[in-house]
Amino acid sequence: MKPAAGQKRPTSWWGGVWLRFRRQKVPFAAAIVLLAVVFSAAFAPLLAPYDPAKQFRREGLSPLGQPLPPNPRFLLGTDAFGRDLLSRLLYGGRVSLSVGAAASTVAVSLGLLVGGLSGYIGGKVDFAIMRFVDFMMSVPTFFLMTLLSVILGRGLTTIIFVISAFSWAYPARVFRGEVLSLKQRDFVEAARAIGAPGRRIFLRHILPHLLPLTVVYVGLSIPGTIFAEVGLSFVGLGVPAPTPSWGAMIQDGMSYYRAAPWIALYPGAMIVLTTVSLNLVSNGLREAMDPVRRGRQP
Repeated sequence: MKPAAGQKRPTSWWGGVWLRFRRQKVPFAAAIVLLAVVFSAAFAPLLAPYDPAKQFRREGLSPLGQPLPPNPRFLLGTDAFGRDLLSRLLYGGRVSLSVGAAASTVAVSLGLLVGGLSGYIGGKVDFAIMRFVDFMMSVPTFFLMTLLSVILGRGLTTIIFVISAFSWAYPARVFRGEVLSLKQRDFVEAARAIGAPGRRIFLRHILPHLLPLTVVYVGLSIPGTIFAEVGLSFVGLGVPAPTPSWGAMIQDGMSYYRAAPWIALYPGAMIVLTTVSLNLVSNGLREAMDPVRRGRQP
């Protein structure tokens, strides 16, 4: 199909993906919201009005020692220690988003490696790897993450390692199925016919075709890893205090859910906004990258 008059034909594959993604109004709006959340977290030191760990014992608490509701000085109110919630929300986004992005990237990369090699090698190796994947998918994940966090100690690196260690199994199955399909394609058979080594076929002909699926799957996995970080922080196994994260803020607000509901409400709203935006953007990218779904679009 020829492009409309005045419309430029994309000069690259990624340019075509961008054009198709931009036409989807809801995912494009979600991408703008997501960029705003990421921007606010990345530039938290410039945007936050106060140090997130600073306690305003006099100005930030009521005469009875209760947290203050939103007011002109503290726009989102304060918590039980008199700390500014807006500042903690901005800095907490840095922890939650970095954990989500890092853990998802590690988990999907590991799933790509394990599932890709399993599907490409096949035979007994494939059978053994898939049985191990089935075992990893059947274990009680959150219980083991909690246990491992207790053993290794609290910290950002521990959280990323623990979450990614139990999040790669399902992506491995997805990538294995995709590799099994790609192995039967004509370009792979042609590469085998001219005597190309197996390693070169896998790296040069199969892995590039998995890139769109990898990008989409990283985006789809980030909400799950964010919720895993929230769960660990909620049970007291997140980043050590006073470093804020959205999960730790929710845990802090549970003791005041009636007297000061805003303490847990704002970080919870940010988690919902971020995860919904990520899912919409990932689905939009999947539509834009899928040659079957994009139909006759250029």
